[in-house]
Amino acid sequence: MTDLTLTLESFALNARVNDFLLDRLTPEDLTLSDGRGGMTVARMLSHMGASRGGWLLEMAPGFAASTLALTGGENPWSWHTTDPALLRAMLRAGDEAALQAVQAYAASGTPFADPHGVGTFHTRPALFLTYMTVHDAGHRGQIVTLLRHAGASPERLDDLEDAWNIWRRPLSPETP
Repeated sequence: MTDLTLTLESFALNARVNDFLLDRLTPEDLTLSDGRGGMTVARMLSHMGASRGGWLLEMAPGFAASTLALTGGENPWSWHTTDPALLRAMLRAGDEAALQAVQAYAASGTPFADPHGVGTFHTRPALFLTYMTVHDAGHRGQIVTLLRHAGASPERLDDLEDAWNIWRRPLSPETP
């Protein structure tokens, strides 16, 4: 298995974990925040999805169209919604766009653009997928912490912990 194949598989598992979380959130959960100016759960999920398009606008603008369509052309960095279906759609569109961009740039050997000199994964495009996986995991941890502080039951928190099982299962019978 190549490094790129492993990264692609890990990113697909990350998408499944995001779906798992979205399936378990209530409309009330989406309004939770730390009460100290932090993002609400809906804002975090919006940021998770839209950030893919934001990065792609910088690095590979030709791949950002699907996320821009969902923002109505608005800058992805400022976009947000409280609509669970739109949150899911943005995460999926961003994931697909990121995958397509990474595969195209990796196949061509062309680095991602770095117009602002901020190190936009231009040496190894697949690192963008790893970055997004880690980024999502951080926000998912914040979301579970907010649920815990809001009084989620131990049973509900245990159910959310089952997301870890997704990482332990192969995506297909061919995957070791």
